[in-house]
Amino acid sequence: MKILDTDILVGILRGKKDAEGVLDYLNAEDIAITSITAFELYFGAFKSERASENIKEVDSLLSSYPVLHFDKNASKEAGKVYSALEKSGKRIGIRDVMIAAICLVNDAGLITRNVKHYSRIEGLGIEKW
Repeated sequence: MKILDTDILVGILRGKKDAEGVLDYLNAEDIAITSITAFELYFGAFKSERASENIKEVDSLLSSYPVLHFDKNASKEAGKVYSALEKSGKRIGIRDVMIAAICLVNDAGLITRNVKHYSRIEGLGIEKW
């Protein structure tokens, strides 16, 4: 299974051809989204100038794929990862850690453009798009 990071989904919502190519590359059954990414998409939609239109687009996109949740196991993994990053002086954003933890506990790879941050997380399969 592959999880699409927020940056890829924003590209899809904005009609960027390179981001839409991800969907051609993967079968729909192989794609999932995290609840953290869902939050980030809705946050962006609500604060935009075309909020009601953008919220409908996010609703439509999220209805097409399973959403994996930030549950107890992901919480524990995120705590472990964030602690290790902090100790090593290589912290990244907490939401990125939460997305990575969901990937790790679900044995899923992450498709992202943000390789710089995610590559700091040991064991996370990253595919740059």
